[in-house]
Amino acid sequence: MTIQTGISAVYRYPGAYIQINGSQAGLGGDIPGVLLVGQKLAAGTAPAGEVVRVTGVQDAIAKAGAGSMLAQMAKRYRDIDPAFDLYMLPYDDVGEAGSNGSIQFGNTGIAANGTLALYIASRRINVPIIAAGATGDSIALAAQQAIADAGDDIPVTAGVVGGASGILTLTAKHLGTCGDNIDIRLGLYGEETPAGLTVAITAMSGGSGDPAPGDLTAMLGNRWYRYIALGINDAVTLAAWHAESQRRYLPPIQAGFRAFAAFRGDYDAAAAFGEATNYEHISTLSLEINPIPTWESAAMVCAAAAPRLYANPTQSLEGVPLPGMIGVSYHDFTNANSLLYKGMSIMQVARDGSCSIKRLVSMYQFRPDGSADDAFLDINTAEVMERIRYEQRMGAIKRFTGTSAAKSNEGFKPGLRITTVDDVRAYLLSLYQHTLMAEYGWVQEYDYYKANLLVEQDPQNPSRFNFADDPVLLSPYYILAGISQFRKAV
Repeated sequence: MTIQTGISAVYRYPGAYIQINGSQAGLGGDIPGVLLVGQKLAAGTAPAGEVVRVTGVQDAIAKAGAGSMLAQMAKRYRDIDPAFDLYMLPYDDVGEAGSNGSIQFGNTGIAANGTLALYIASRRINVPIIAAGATGDSIALAAQQAIADAGDDIPVTAGVVGGASGILTLTAKHLGTCGDNIDIRLGLYGEETPAGLTVAITAMSGGSGDPAPGDLTAMLGNRWYRYIALGINDAVTLAAWHAESQRRYLPPIQAGFRAFAAFRGDYDAAAAFGEATNYEHISTLSLEINPIPTWESAAMVCAAAAPRLYANPTQSLEGVPLPGMIGVSYHDFTNANSLLYKGMSIMQVARDGSCSIKRLVSMYQFRPDGSADDAFLDINTAEVMERIRYEQRMGAIKRFTGTSAAKSNEGFKPGLRITTVDDVRAYLLSLYQHTLMAEYGWVQEYDYYKANLLVEQDPQNPSRFNFADDPVLLSPYYILAGISQFRKAV
């Protein structure tokens, strides 16, 4: 037997020389990196188009600006997941126009002082209503001051038109289409509007233009961001991230990601949005018409799903809470089920308005020929296949790097570092049976896998081994279907 120590054979000077080799000792992995993608305000210190680390919510506020999309995303993410490393990719506002909305107030007989519960992007703003001498304009001014007093986290600025119109104007802080997703409503939790006060809300609209995605390959660099929250969700942005997700998923990069976005709109709008895509690494939650903005919702879904996927990529995500999400109404069964065939994910809304994941699907729906394909239906599928590949790669690197290659063992002396077809096959089978199946619970049907595993030494390149395997994945559990055939006598 030949033992290869790595100690040079030319040493003659007396002594004991022992090399320490940790190449086979590593057991753990790295901490996953999460990337928040969104718009910053001018006050933010982070350079646009460059990924920066986020050390905490206050750091996000400093780097992206108070009340910015990214600062709000960071807050929502950290409220759910305190552990994964957090980064942001900020974009400057470049839209042609910001979204605008308005609230018109009137007095048809306010008899007593009270408080109007106004909600903007789910933030409560208490507007004092003083009965004596109340006019539409005076109430609008009170609302303007209440919005200012509520702090920088309110995503709009307010102004009063004047001229006895009683109109309060609202303008999104960010330019672009994102402001159209800012919800304005009264009495989110059932608070009553003071008697005699009339309120007419015009929803936010009119936002135009969104930041161009830019060269994502250059901006992301070499770091592996496993999970991404997309605060910007226009068609151009999603298409760009889809292209980057495919590039990173395939060799030679092999460091893909799962991206999460959110869409606000009724069933028709959500269906049209989903049907226009075919993205296996992006999951978009349909919010229906609910209070939380799309960018905050994307961060919340990412924070809820990422730790669960990382812990076990085959387990169902149904029932995973979405802390902070507020559901007032939601798609009925028929529409929700339909959306799952259109690349849109759905949540569940409890009676108290709290929300949880119902099912996260990818936006992948069709083969290149247009026929329906559910190969990457659940976001779990791409995740578990990437994790299997990572285990195969890391194990092979530890086991075979620095060896010689031979087709078969023809009587080599024990201890020689030679890799053969049988060695590669034995490694893959052992990994599948003992790690991926028995320890992790990601795969099944070992006998099938063994029977279909092919390994060869490349006939044109003897330094290369090729293999083709057929792992059988576990699937997330979602449905129990049965029939209960009752009888009255047997």
